[in-house]
Amino acid sequence: MSYYGFVVTDSGRELIAKLVAGQQLPISKIMVGSGTIPDDVKPATMTALVEPVAAGTSTAPVYDGASVRMIVEYRSDLNGGLDHGFWLREFGVFAFDPDKGEVLIYYGTLGDYPQYVSAASNTGVDVRRFPVCIVIGEGLGVTVDYKCEAWMTAEDVEQYCSVTMLPAFLKEAQKLVDAHNDDEESHHSIQNSISDVSARLALLELMFNTSVTGNPFTVTFETLDGTVVEGVWNTTAKRIEF
Repeated sequence: MSYYGFVVTDSGRELIAKLVAGQQLPISKIMVGSGTIPDDVKPATMTALVEPVAAGTSTAPVYDGASVRMIVEYRSDLNGGLDHGFWLREFGVFAFDPDKGEVLIYYGTLGDYPQYVSAASNTGVDVRRFPVCIVIGEGLGVTVDYKCEAWMTAEDVEQYCSVTMLPAFLKEAQKLVDAHNDDEESHHSIQNSISDVSARLALLELMFNTSVTGNPFTVTFETLDGTVVEGVWNTTAKRIEF
């Protein structure tokens, strides 16, 4: 199994050791690659990526008393967009050494757990992020010579809204719809229409399902004014019962 881990390199330790109180650690760039270090090579001795692919970015480095913290990020839309997919197996943080020039100060390798980064497309942005912490000592600081470009694009926002927020909104909306449908005070007009349709259906069944040998007629008794009959007047059903 190949090595998996994240280390401050020997060059990084040497550079940090040169800094004195009040000086800055000058971070110059972030790189990602697809190479795998040989089994007999220690990650701390790395001076460059095995197989560099593209420049990455990061969140703005934060100086935390004695360390620098940031999130290294690679996005498929950086630098004009990634034209082909690749397996991200390694990444590095570089800084300027006043004696040696640009050196690799932090190296990360994913070993047997690489992450595939898809080529840039209109369907979304492929993003990979890795936390980084570099201990540099009390009284030191950090500067960056590259543009920190970690942000959410319009596509990121659209994807977040459609994948994360939309299902949540629909779930809550369905709860409101269900509560509305269960409320006895809801849909008065529909309830009245159903009642009227039921009454009309009952009248049609009476007309067509009743054997009639003479002239058919229908009589309702909403009132008995001017009517003399024997029987019981069912005011609710509007009929005379014998």
